[in-house]
Amino acid sequence: MGSSYMDYREQGFWARDFQAEVWLFLLSEEAARLTGRPDWLDAARSDWHLQATAGFTGFVSPCLDEHLGTAPDRVATVLALSLRLRERLLRWAPAIPRDVVNGFGTGGHGSSFGRDLDTDVLLKFADAFEALLRGEITGGPGTVEAY
Repeated sequence: MGSSYMDYREQGFWARDFQAEVWLFLLSEEAARLTGRPDWLDAARSDWHLQATAGFTGFVSPCLDEHLGTAPDRVATVLALSLRLRERLLRWAPAIPRDVVNGFGTGGHGSSFGRDLDTDVLLKFADAFEALLRGEITGGPGTVEAY
């Protein structure tokens, strides 16, 4: 089970690859639901889908510096998507059914979940992801974990 570092503006947190992959897959779906989305968000959506499904063990990344830069409107957009995604996870709680989560195709070819995926681990990721976007993660790089 690999872990990847989610970073933005020289801060970040560690997460298990499966957390990052499922989160980014679902975040890309939330972005895809927006009509008239700007080009930067469409590029981010495409990248997040790739990061979620390619199987980049230990190297999964939301590429936030690349996609958001320091633009407050972009950060606000992704925070809003994150909140919508959080609500979706709460509707699934306590777990995303195995057949549903395996339908996402996360983790690369041949990867699958042997049981339902507990939403608590994804909500823990959500907490860290949103704190990262808001600039609330402090301390030395790599000292925060979302597992």
